[in-house]
Amino acid sequence: MDITTDGFGFMLVFGDLAWVPFTYSLQARYLVTFKAGKDLPIPVVVWIVIVKAVGMAIFRGANGQKNKFRTNPNDPAVKHLKTLPTERGTQLLISGWGGIARHV
Repeated sequence: MDITTDGFGFMLVFGDLAWVPFTYSLQARYLVTFKAGKDLPIPVVVWIVIVKAVGMAIFRGANGQKNKFRTNPNDPAVKHLKTLPTERGTQLLISGWGGIARHV
């Protein structure tokens, strides 16, 4: 979806080839290197899972809201959101999940 909506450029290529593999494997690499996985108490593991779940919910919510706005800006679920006109003539979400997620 990134290629069709945002265009295929340096940031997408760099992200797909360097950033995503690095960040997806970083936690496992740490646990293997320092053998920390076996020493983690259950509450810490639960906290890690909760933080991951909240992050995933924010990510999915922001992308879902952005997609709904792009496909139908008059949808009642996104019609109330504030936007900012861009030089290209499109609208940039500045409220809702999309507005918050841009600053996180």
